[in-house]
Amino acid sequence: MYSNFVLGNAQVPNLYPIVYCSDGFCELTGFPRAHIMQKGCACSFLFGEETSEEHKKSIEESLENKTELKLEVLLYKRNGIPFWCLLDIVPIKNEKHEVVLFLASHKDVTKSKMDEEEEDNKSSPDSDGEDDMDDDESEGDHPRLPASHYQRRRSRAVLYQLSGHYRRSVSMKSKLKLNNNLLHSSSLPEYKAATIKKPRFILSHYGAFKTCWDWLILIATFYVAIVVPYSASFRESNDTPATIYTDVFVEIVFIIG
Repeated sequence: MYSNFVLGNAQVPNLYPIVYCSDGFCELTGFPRAHIMQKGCACSFLFGEETSEEHKKSIEESLENKTELKLEVLLYKRNGIPFWCLLDIVPIKNEKHEVVLFLASHKDVTKSKMDEEEEDNKSSPDSDGEDDMDDDESEGDHPRLPASHYQRRRSRAVLYQLSGHYRRSVSMKSKLKLNNNLLHSSSLPEYKAATIKKPRFILSHYGAFKTCWDWLILIATFYVAIVVPYSASFRESNDTPATIYTDVFVEIVFIIG
């Protein structure tokens, strides 16, 4: 996983609000934490005019169906600069195998996309010129070109727009290296809450037993306050008290309590 991530609450449908965002995500997007915490984990506030509708739909379906998703999508920073992002959405389950959180990780892969585009241009240097010169002809002769053709040309235009920005920033090159293991599948993490067992010999401060015990202490207190002075005042010294067993029981109760 990457340090640029947000956590979304999976138990609030349609919204999936962000409950935590990392410092790396704030640095990557340029948005303050207070602004991000008011949004959903789909991060639709990063969408722009060049963001694919198909990618938007895939993100919404992944959150709605609570499934894992990994794709490269074009997003926009706060200052309007677009960047290619490797988005990895992973549902997090509890001990009951219920999805309670979404972990949405973001990785800036613009540099690697630019490198791939440069390699494609080297292999076919005249492809861009031919595409630009034959726009009107291709639209007239082939009105139904495949969607991948338009997507490829749109991605190329965005990459050329980004090239000037990233070539001026030398310090960011080390941060934009593509990890060879990005496309490897990752197991779904499961977080289990430890079950707290109550010790057998500890009495709770609530419950039926505690209530009965409190009433017993109260009755014993009234007994000592009323019966004991009465017996001491009207009983002869040589007589055995009739309440001796009750007195012993009350004394035991006070010793235990």
